[in-house]
Amino acid sequence: MRRYQQAQLFQLREIAMGLTFIGGFIDAYTFGQRGGVLAAGQTGNLIFLSVDIAQHNLPGVLTKLLTVVFFILGVVTVGLLNYRLRPTSHYWRLPTLLAEFVVCLVVGGLPETVPNLIVTPPLAFVMAMQTTAFGHIEGHGYNNVFSTGNLKKATSALTDYFIYRQPGTLTTGIIYGGLVVSFAGGAIISALLQGWLLGRTIWCAAGLLLIVGGYCLSAKMMRSINEQVKKGTEPVVNRPVPFLTDRLE
Repeated sequence: MRRYQQAQLFQLREIAMGLTFIGGFIDAYTFGQRGGVLAAGQTGNLIFLSVDIAQHNLPGVLTKLLTVVFFILGVVTVGLLNYRLRPTSHYWRLPTLLAEFVVCLVVGGLPETVPNLIVTPPLAFVMAMQTTAFGHIEGHGYNNVFSTGNLKKATSALTDYFIYRQPGTLTTGIIYGGLVVSFAGGAIISALLQGWLLGRTIWCAAGLLLIVGGYCLSAKMMRSINEQVKKGTEPVVNRPVPFLTDRLE
């Protein structure tokens, strides 16, 4: 129960691991089913874009360029949500997962003949929303849609622990190492399922988003209930009794 009383529930480790698994899952999906494009890994897309430019591959250039642009737009959108909704709602991050869920459902229902230009940019948009809205795990910054930064932080923390025995570095290394394993696990499962489900593999990501989003919502609702119960059990001090004050007036 104490876990649900934390100030930043979106930083819970299990939520971060689940989202990172989904990040690896969707990136492997677009790479395997949609022309070798990465929905979230824009470093790779910029490299692929450069190669396509050099090879005069116009369709590839447009697909990767739009994917990068839509990723940028996703980051901007979360910034606007943060500005508009955060002051009035504790649930402002959840619409990003709902949007990702809807996009995954739609993409899974599209025929394989639909051009990659139509499919990968919307996925890049919602992946950018996911990683921007959920960017911390137990007080540590992380990324849930690609893994280079997490791998670097895991290695640095574990190196500091074994060399200097610095307090907390082992826990930090384990956290980031777990994120790397989650990302790789999502990619592996996605690749295996693609051999069976092909383009509809993305529906599995939609199901996972329902689970993670539902967990986030239930955690926040449980915390709200606990806060209300706590307020209701607080001792009432110097509260006037209505019928007595009426008679005294």
